Amino acid sequence: MKRNHLNDFLVEQIKNKDSQIEGLNQLISSLIEKIESLEKNICSYENLVKELRDTINLLNKRLYGSKSEKSHSENSERKYNGEKLSSKGTYPKEKIEEKPDKKSNPRKAYKRPERRTYDDIEEKIEILEPDAEELIGAKFVRSEKSFRLYMIPAKIVKVIYDRRIYAKDGHLIMPKLPYTPEEFYRRHADPSLMAGILTNKFLYHLPIHRQLNMFVNAGAKIARSTLYDWCGTAIDALEGLYYSIRSEVLKGNYLNIDETTISVIDEDVHHAKKEYMWGLVNTRSKLTFFAYEDGSRSRNVISNILESYIGTIQTDGYSAYKSIGENENNKIQRLSCLSHIRRKFLESRDNDRENSEKALGIIDKIYRLERFFRKQKFHPDKIREYRIRYVVPIFHKFKNWLEKSISNPKILDETLIGKAISYAYREFKALTLIFDDGFFKADNNAAERAMRPCKLGMNNYLFFGNHESARRGAIIYTIIESCKLNGINVFEYLTDVFSREPQPGETYDMFLPK
Repeated sequence: MKRNHLNDFLVEQIKNKDSQIEGLNQLISSLIEKIESLEKNICSYENLVKELRDTINLLNKRLYGSKSEKSHSENSERKYNGEKLSSKGTYPKEKIEEKPDKKSNPRKAYKRPERRTYDDIEEKIEILEPDAEELIGAKFVRSEKSFRLYMIPAKIVKVIYDRRIYAKDGHLIMPKLPYTPEEFYRRHADPSLMAGILTNKFLYHLPIHRQLNMFVNAGAKIARSTLYDWCGTAIDALEGLYYSIRSEVLKGNYLNIDETTISVIDEDVHHAKKEYMWGLVNTRSKLTFFAYEDGSRSRNVISNILESYIGTIQTDGYSAYKSIGENENNKIQRLSCLSHIRRKFLESRDNDRENSEKALGIIDKIYRLERFFRKQKFHPDKIREYRIRYVVPIFHKFKNWLEKSISNPKILDETLIGKAISYAYREFKALTLIFDDGFFKADNNAAERAMRPCKLGMNNYLFFGNHESARRGAIIYTIIESCKLNGINVFEYLTDVFSREPQPGETYDMFLPK
């Protein structure tokens, strides 16, 4: 009996030990799972910290760093043998790594720049003679000319039109006043003053309150509300011309399009909100069109603008543009922007210098060729031919590198370099449209340049007072940027437009800034 009890006891103990071992194994498995989970969390947090650090560094660089987008390879391009491309089509393989032979590239002698003579400005000649007493018995030898640039402060002149009225045969005879639009008539503002106010604010970015101070210094005390009223009245008089420019812009088959943020006062909550202004540039006709639709950035805005348009649009990777290029019944095709792709890799250099420099090196080869085409002023057909011959191989190299990089497990999607590679890969196909037409540009810089004055204006006058003011801003920016593209003096153009008396048969197309 005792032996049986002992056996039972030992069996029970073994069972207990087995259950304890099983419990410990489960505990160990649970702890291992927790450790693995914590390690994954730590890894994800480390990636998040790295991503946030990259973002902070990028924002600091945008705020306080250099605004130049030149890469190292571009800055040092002059140190290497330049590529030579002739109209005969001879083009040696690029060897940008080789240093130039000092004997074959002698340093050019320094040439002093020519002194500017400022021949295009008004001249006034003052003859200076010695004192009369010193000239007694003297003989003229020669004259020596020098010049100084003087500044005459702007002034406002009150011109009083005193019309003399006569009577003859029961009728009154009176002279006509110089023409001014009906909207200006009771505002005592000449077209030149209206043009000056608009030019100062929207071309030179001088807010109204600064212009008021200038007028006070010139002896004219004008109420702020009066100046705002004049601004609105003058811009409203340009509305017909604005829509004529819009029609002319949309007649082309190649548009550069971009949008930018502006601040507009929300009259309901009485503070500024971020809204959007759209810009379309037709580089063939050299006209720019701005649009503002209650600050919306939705696809419907740009889709409505392009409703009758057939051709190519060049844009960044914003989804509204991409959907238009894919869904507008094949009427519109979208060309992407190499500059935006390049900018992503510039921003990722601190995150992954090796891969960023690799991409920038390839992109800069494309830009060197594009600069050469422009410098030589090749015909678009010749540019297309050279692109197919010399740029296509670089594109193939870039595509192969992107495909390898995007499948590289060491490059994380959340990092700046990962985002740059993903963006370039998504935009690559749309970029190949530059081979369809030599007039197409590799980047969308034309639209970005057109939008820049809008941002500069915001830095000075800060915001538009309401949606109507922002819409008027789109009108005047359309006129001013179109004048700039054609090298037209904005003040003189606006003064001329406001001063022209409409004639029978005239249309707004005759007033286009060309």
